[in-house]
Amino acid sequence: MKKVFLLPAILLAFGYQVRAHEVPSDTLTQIQLEEVVVSSTRAGKNTPVAYSNISSSDIKRQNAARNIPAILHTSPSIVSFTEDGLGVGNTALRIRGTDATRINVTLNGMPLNNPESQEMFWVNLPDLSNSLQNIQIQRGVGTSTNGSAAFGATISLQTTGARSGAYGEASTAVGSYGTFLSNIGAGTGIMKNGLSFDTSFSRVLGEGYIRNGKVDHTHFYTALSHYTDRQLLRLIYMKGIQHTGITWEGVTKDQMEDEEYGRRYNLSGEYYDNAGNRLYYDNETDNYYSDIVQLTLARELNRNLTLNAGISYNHGYGYYENYRYNRKYSDFGLEPQTIGDSTYSRTDFVRQKLMKNDFYVANLHFNYKKNALELTFGGMYSFYDGDHYGRLPWIKHTKEIPENYEWYRNMGKKTEVNFFTKAEYQLNEKLSFFGDIQYRHITYHFSGIDDDRMDLAGKFNYNFVNPKAGISFRVDDRNRLYVSAAVGQREPLRSDLKDGIKGGATNPIKPERMIDYELGYRYQGSDGIRLGANFYYMDYHNQMVQTGKLNDIGYKLMENVKNSYRTGIELEASIPFCNNKFVLDANATLSRNKINRYTAYFDLYDNPKNYKRKSQISQDFGSTNIAFSPSVVSAAGVTWQPVQELYINLMGKYVSKQYLDNTSNDEKSLDGYLVANFSAGYTFKPVTVGTFNLQFFVNNLFNRKYEANGWAYTEAYEDGSSYTGVAYYPQAPRNYMARLTLNF
Repeated sequence: MKKVFLLPAILLAFGYQVRAHEVPSDTLTQIQLEEVVVSSTRAGKNTPVAYSNISSSDIKRQNAARNIPAILHTSPSIVSFTEDGLGVGNTALRIRGTDATRINVTLNGMPLNNPESQEMFWVNLPDLSNSLQNIQIQRGVGTSTNGSAAFGATISLQTTGARSGAYGEASTAVGSYGTFLSNIGAGTGIMKNGLSFDTSFSRVLGEGYIRNGKVDHTHFYTALSHYTDRQLLRLIYMKGIQHTGITWEGVTKDQMEDEEYGRRYNLSGEYYDNAGNRLYYDNETDNYYSDIVQLTLARELNRNLTLNAGISYNHGYGYYENYRYNRKYSDFGLEPQTIGDSTYSRTDFVRQKLMKNDFYVANLHFNYKKNALELTFGGMYSFYDGDHYGRLPWIKHTKEIPENYEWYRNMGKKTEVNFFTKAEYQLNEKLSFFGDIQYRHITYHFSGIDDDRMDLAGKFNYNFVNPKAGISFRVDDRNRLYVSAAVGQREPLRSDLKDGIKGGATNPIKPERMIDYELGYRYQGSDGIRLGANFYYMDYHNQMVQTGKLNDIGYKLMENVKNSYRTGIELEASIPFCNNKFVLDANATLSRNKINRYTAYFDLYDNPKNYKRKSQISQDFGSTNIAFSPSVVSAAGVTWQPVQELYINLMGKYVSKQYLDNTSNDEKSLDGYLVANFSAGYTFKPVTVGTFNLQFFVNNLFNRKYEANGWAYTEAYEDGSSYTGVAYYPQAPRNYMARLTLNF
């Protein structure tokens, strides 16, 4: 720990001396310093992009032990889904139909996406929402940011800031399917010497709705801050420990009829003993340990110039363990085993696939604001070093195989350099201009042996220039119009590149490119009414889709679709009425998501019994719908708050039909669903020990049976017949949660 606390001293040695007696004179100064930390990567009121801000009070009202995608599910254009059915285990989201690999996520301006998969795995930082003071979601390309490409949306998270006075908080929640949350937090407030210390600890337990959907999560957050009248220096340490049961297999319609589990059935860990009895491996789990250290500096250099600098270190270690029933030794690079008079070419294995990575980031941003001009210059450097390897902790029949035999290991290293400049110029009272240009340079290489024993060796370099421009027009004090165009580009994922190398692809996967056009209107009334409408057209070139096409030795490759697009309109409204005792909140996205010409490839086998792959066949589908892109996503709710201490909220979410692949085949689709949630909260008047807040949640109020995610494939046979496999992720029926919080 001594090395950690040397970091503030190092920065101070470069001339940023802290005057301990200069404590901010009021809360406004503190808020301004907090905003500097994230201002360079966020949109402001004049920025011509579509965005939503979620405050700490909004987060707390939705926080019922669930991960952030479940908390954000009623925001515009968002579809969230969960593997365990409850939103406590593995959860994810799509925005405008784009998946998590295309959504940039930052924490205090520092990237959180894994550089290889380009995805943010929310379950790796359980109960993160308890450590946040606000969230901004930018839809589309948005403004330039740090880390992975913002190809469909940006989510900017800001951790809790110091409070003016000392405080404490303790919270306990209990709910359906054994869900239990306990959280405790405390802080010194900003002391006379300008220092403050904040910390919180959370534990989340549960069984999950799906069989084996168990969770055992731990989250720890601590922050040491120092304030002066012109500077904020903060050191953050965050730790997440995730243990979840494996729930990613999905379930078919036939499996939903299972006599023992029904819709809760989960194939993961299933095996049979010698008598043919169905059994389950108890430790079929996914495990991850995250350690994040951030040091941020926000300083007002003069009246017009502010500095925001930061360094971060993310260390991750994780593995999943599962039971592999009746598998070949050769799958793991092993020879058949002879034990006594018996020779085994197949047996049962317990395998672990592990990863260990280190992610280093440094960024520096300057913001200059004078009269009508606001100028931001930023840069970032990051280095990622990750190992992937596999071990066999148990083998049913073994004679000479070493304990914890390692059957593969490969390494990846990725470096990114990112520079951007943003400018906003207020020409007059009504008209302002926005310009933004970003340069990204990425170098990525990997080597070693993959889990199928194939050699990996590749090095890739990418250079992207992403310009953005827009105009904002203030009609009057209440009405504002904006228009913008932005270019986004994204490099392929690790999985795309390594499968291409192993498959010897003649046309390697190419980066994606998209031009995002936005036209919007905002209304902010003095009576609290807020209205918005945003039209978007996202024009793709070389969008990556999984076609299912295989090479000669059977690898399924991602391919680029030459031309595709997403277009739609996003509508938002917040309307208070009855003397502000009621508030109606609603949003709706109506969209069209198309591939202009799509060709699918299906495996061709001799017959369903022999099951020998012969080749592949193709089918041209013409114009099709992009997978997982519903044409209607909407939410509407009403909140009743007759007195300050009490609120009651009813919220409904509708998601229309989604296709599971790009063939627009109704057989491979998810039905549309409408689900409603109810919540209520009451804050009891302060008593001797503090203030109590009681919340009650009813999720899926009307007990709908629905599936929010799935997968599908098709295979063909030489006699002209075919088979289509489809699996779903059922969501929990009506379930409950109660939470009691003590603030003191």
